[in-house]
Amino acid sequence: MTQPHSARPDRTPRSPIWEGLLGTAEVVAWALVLELGRNVVISSFGENATVQAIGGALRGLAVVLVVIAGSYVAFRRTAGFREQRRADRERAMVAELVRPGFTAAGGRVGACSTAPQELSSLNGNKVAAALRDLPVREFETAALLVVLTAILEAPDRLPTRASPEHRTASLLLVDLQLLGIIEHLGADRYCLRKVPRTPPTGSAEADPGWQAALAALVGYYADRASRWAIALESAESAAGARLWFEAEEPYLRALLLSCAGSPSAERISIAAATELAGISDALDVWYARTLWSADEFELAARVADMRVLTNLPLHKELIQLRADRLDDPPSVYRPRGLSTSLSARWEHHVALRRLVTVSASPTELAASEIRLEAAWWLLPRADVAAQVCALNNLAIVHLHQGRLDSAEDRLNLAESLTRTGRDLGGRAHTHEILGALWWSRGERGRALRDWYQALTGYRALADDHGSARCLQHLGSALIVASEYGSLLLPPELSLTRADVVRQASGWLAEARRMNPSATFAEVFANQAHTELGGVGPLPTVGTVQPQNAPGALSAIDHWPRLDSE
Repeated sequence: MTQPHSARPDRTPRSPIWEGLLGTAEVVAWALVLELGRNVVISSFGENATVQAIGGALRGLAVVLVVIAGSYVAFRRTAGFREQRRADRERAMVAELVRPGFTAAGGRVGACSTAPQELSSLNGNKVAAALRDLPVREFETAALLVVLTAILEAPDRLPTRASPEHRTASLLLVDLQLLGIIEHLGADRYCLRKVPRTPPTGSAEADPGWQAALAALVGYYADRASRWAIALESAESAAGARLWFEAEEPYLRALLLSCAGSPSAERISIAAATELAGISDALDVWYARTLWSADEFELAARVADMRVLTNLPLHKELIQLRADRLDDPPSVYRPRGLSTSLSARWEHHVALRRLVTVSASPTELAASEIRLEAAWWLLPRADVAAQVCALNNLAIVHLHQGRLDSAEDRLNLAESLTRTGRDLGGRAHTHEILGALWWSRGERGRALRDWYQALTGYRALADDHGSARCLQHLGSALIVASEYGSLLLPPELSLTRADVVRQASGWLAEARRMNPSATFAEVFANQAHTELGGVGPLPTVGTVQPQNAPGALSAIDHWPRLDSE
């Protein structure tokens, strides 16, 4: 039920600062009008002292307006240049990424689960000892070459050591294969098979080669993971990024857990710890796409407990926040932008903890609203994705409060922030919430349009959970209001209620396939099945029915499409 709107004025601005007020051409025009008026007045009244004073004030006002307008234009131009440089940097970071093959999504090839064999014949082999004491035993080719290069170059960094023999990482890799230390598993994967008995396990951690190898290993994966995390928000590379994370997430998780739980954790350098935090940041982006689970919270908690992160307090508090273990406001850091950004995320996190259920009390909703508004004000203006997230969640709170106008204001601002192509996932989420807003207002056609736009955005980003939600919205909406079927279904269908409900049942089946926890999809799918085929079990999701078969569909026949397309 919609509650009366609060009389308290909204505190979040509805549009970017003075964007409409300081239109440059308009300001200059008004300045010319003031100057013209001043000249006319002075010419009419001659040398009157009062008129001269007023004329001087008008001229000063015109100059002030032009200066303000010019400053604003310079600020906007500078912001535009900064945004362009940021976009160029992100494009450059993902330009070299190559979409993994579809076989990579099935997991790593080969078996490297057994412990390596200890051989006395390898005693004294420092390279094998360094590889043995690393947190993982399986390597992809590029990562292994980076590690071997770091081991070879480590002695050169010590001024008291003589230069080692000049071997390349590729030649060293061949030697390791000939000795059976490394085995090629196929698909650019290698496994550590044989290690020396002496020096004993853990003793290589004091060697500069091991420190260099660990830093190189985690640095390689931190760089790759951060690049693919950026690619998740690009329509051109999102599908490839999804495949990469599906294949590599177990390995990245194992790498983090091994570093956090091994006895060598005390010897991890600050540089390596920074790279581990970078891997954690990238996984946070992926888990936000696939929805956090208890395992992800446990992973963040294990990483946050690493003692070396005490020397990196900002990273430590951010990881603690992900693990839901930061109960007090974060500390103050320099530069100020980092501190306010972390504080904003803490406020946002505390607000979401109050909204564990959609039946949150009015008191909890009001408290969450205050926290979300505080987060929005604290966020740096350049952090568009965080702003859009805060505004979308604030709009959801307003929807539960029944304050539909306030929710629309927040969503309009979020939509305006993403018009330039920033944060495509946030833009899709904004349209999804706008659909719920219009449906609440009884404007069902507009709701279906926004849900369709959200579905298009999520599909471009290969976001199954977002796509499942939108298919759930659209399918359930057409079952409730089948008269709107002509908006989303091709005209060649007869579009009787039975046809519309049947097509909607296919959307709901796809939503259940993409996200088995889509509860409402199952509810409306049961309703469609009852209406079309009688009471009985639902068709098996994933098994395509013949398109001329009666009853509900178990797969999509026609994807939603606007009638204008």
